[in-house]
Amino acid sequence: MIKALLYTKNKINENKINEILEGKDFAFQVEKSFNDLLPRPKDTGIVIFDITVKDKGDDVPIKNIIKIANKHNIARLVILKPDQISFLSEDEASFDDFIFDNRLEEEFLLRIKIILQKKDLLPSKNAIVAGGLILDMDKFEITVDRRPVEATFKEFELLKILMQNQNKVFTRNKLLSAVWEYDFYGGSRTVDVHMRRLRSKIPPPYNLMLKTVRNVGYMFSPQI
Repeated sequence: MIKALLYTKNKINENKINEILEGKDFAFQVEKSFNDLLPRPKDTGIVIFDITVKDKGDDVPIKNIIKIANKHNIARLVILKPDQISFLSEDEASFDDFIFDNRLEEEFLLRIKIILQKKDLLPSKNAIVAGGLILDMDKFEITVDRRPVEATFKEFELLKILMQNQNKVFTRNKLLSAVWEYDFYGGSRTVDVHMRRLRSKIPPPYNLMLKTVRNVGYMFSPQI
């Protein structure tokens, strides 16, 4: 799930964007003041600046937020009115794209997806997503809130089979057969060791999704 951060003083646009992003793979957060600096930048995928309602004193705070976003490879989209197009001549290089507020319903979702794809911030089609936890099978990569999780091959495979079969309980023997195949003789305790290591590497709350079913085995469940 990608965190979309909207800076706006325009309630109408805020409501429109909320409706557009509802049910999509975005965690939507609104900041009412441009003076509020970007929180936890590494967790944020895209920052949206709605300048349709702003004061002259907002220009410097906007530039400060842009600098932070640039530093952390965060996508940047600006919403403006057609008569505000001159704003782009001043800060054109500061944004990845712009959109006029009268085109939000038609173009907004498409534009942010294109921006995120260009910046390689969208999960591949061959990825399993559970909130901010992404297991990308094309890149052989696990990330939590865009931060990489260093995992061994067996830990990756263990998480993959559990995430591919969410809410399904696997016995230790089944996991041994699926992940280690039949040529591994380390015993079911090996599964416990790898599961413990995997949980220690994945930050909360996502490590809590790796559940132990007593006297049976393990499962992955997004419901904490």
